[in-house]
Amino acid sequence: MSVALSKAGDMKILRGTVVLRVLAIAMLLSQAGAWAQAGATVAEQYLLAMANQERAALGLQALAWDGHLATAARRHAERMAAERGIGHQFAGEAELGTRAKAAGARFSLVAENVAMGQSPQQLHTMWMNSEGHRHNLLEPVENAVGISVVRRGGDLYAVEDFSAQVELLSIAEQERRVAEVLRGAGMENVAATADARATCRMETGYAGAVKPWFVMRYLTSNLNELPKELKSQMGHAKYKRAAVGACTAEAGAFSAYSIVVLLYP
Repeated sequence: MSVALSKAGDMKILRGTVVLRVLAIAMLLSQAGAWAQAGATVAEQYLLAMANQERAALGLQALAWDGHLATAARRHAERMAAERGIGHQFAGEAELGTRAKAAGARFSLVAENVAMGQSPQQLHTMWMNSEGHRHNLLEPVENAVGISVVRRGGDLYAVEDFSAQVELLSIAEQERRVAEVLRGAGMENVAATADARATCRMETGYAGAVKPWFVMRYLTSNLNELPKELKSQMGHAKYKRAAVGACTAEAGAFSAYSIVVLLYP
């Protein structure tokens, strides 16, 4: 959840802004090629650099530029400029998650910062001095961002859309990754099977002639993590074989992987 800042609530630029500007420019120059491909403006590049500098200072992973989120941010920034005001949703406009998904983003978490100011430096300073905005900038699980800055008159209308990105993977690749994690957890005999994939598409029960002794269905945005219940079951010596299946899953605007693991004696 984020909090919008009004122009009336703008904070004065800190004396350290000049130093921050120099550091940000150095970061921009070192990554100019990647941002040029992303099509980000200088103002947007500055805000990305500053966000990642703040995160690096706390040992957090850097945010990667997401073109889909940038498209969503651009559309909303243009709407704010047209309205001459800031907000997270205007009349007739979809909410954040729906806007981000419509732009092509896939995510398990999404958050947004909005502001209006006279310079990128002022925008970043305002966000870092607002608890809600600062939280969005420094959320540890986030790994992607799209930023847009639109000028109207003497004002800049800015949007930062953050997400915990969910990678677009084929069903076969999802199954392969889960199988690798299962092997790493000690289950040597693991395979992706048609029966497991069919079971994944079922709400209850199982597919195939051989009944599994344990069925684990779960939704996840991180294929490297196994559910605690599944890991507990795998600790039993009676299970010698596992089958993995994946199927399509979407939870509204949010994306997730739908996985089933069948355990056999």
